[in-house]
Amino acid sequence: LKLLVMLWQFRTTYNQKKSVDMNMREKNELSSLIVLFFCLAFPKPCLGAGKECCSSILLDSDLAVHKIQGDKLGFYSQLGYYGARPAYRQQGGEFFIFYYEQEHHWIDSRYFYGASLFSKLVNEMDGYCLDDHNNWSFYNGSDLMYSEVLTSNCSKIEDVCCKELRISSSNSEVIIDDQSYYNNQSKDSLGDYKAIGIINGRYVYQKDNLDSFFEYGAKHWTVSSGVGQNTGHIIHHGGSVCPEHIGKEWQISYTNADGDWEWKDDPFLKIT
Repeated sequence: LKLLVMLWQFRTTYNQKKSVDMNMREKNELSSLIVLFFCLAFPKPCLGAGKECCSSILLDSDLAVHKIQGDKLGFYSQLGYYGARPAYRQQGGEFFIFYYEQEHHWIDSRYFYGASLFSKLVNEMDGYCLDDHNNWSFYNGSDLMYSEVLTSNCSKIEDVCCKELRISSSNSEVIIDDQSYYNNQSKDSLGDYKAIGIINGRYVYQKDNLDSFFEYGAKHWTVSSGVGQNTGHIIHHGGSVCPEHIGKEWQISYTNADGDWEWKDDPFLKIT
């Protein structure tokens, strides 16, 4: 009722102003009043009026979070709107990020916009843009845990990650007890790689058009003989959004005395 009274008063004032010549300042004041009254009456469509949000978002954190929730991190692209705010889908992946109106915060979902069940990431803020403020928590297996290093920001993958990489190790030529530290499969996995697409919010790479691929999946980076495989001959558990940002903890495959495949550390393997 109060709003209707204010609108009636405004209408009277506006009609009076129409009867005389208005200067520019008066016109601007009246335009501002129109916008104000509209936003009071219809707040949802007015929420982000005049504000542009990023079309590409990087959701990233440290190694500890990557090992637990890394599959949900990476680059996201805006895919329409949900909850009167921009909504995002992981580039080449299956996860969504959107504003959940019922709880007034941003969450992830593997299923669709609006699905809050099994959400593992929460940004406790109600800003119009996802990157307005970082107040992220992640599910650590038992509870939601706040993380100051879990952030979302405006970034494009081509500006952050390298399109061409070299995987190398000084251990590839090491021989111990007449045995090479690297088996043939692990050694063949070294070399130069180029980005051929985006999977799970990260680049996927191929070596010289050969059947050797470097990709992220199932919470680890792997060099394998086919895109989509979960096993290979070079691996990093947890990883990062960009593989060249990973330091140590790389492992290579080898066969033990029983002929079974296992992993062993290579502290000298690097991505450049």
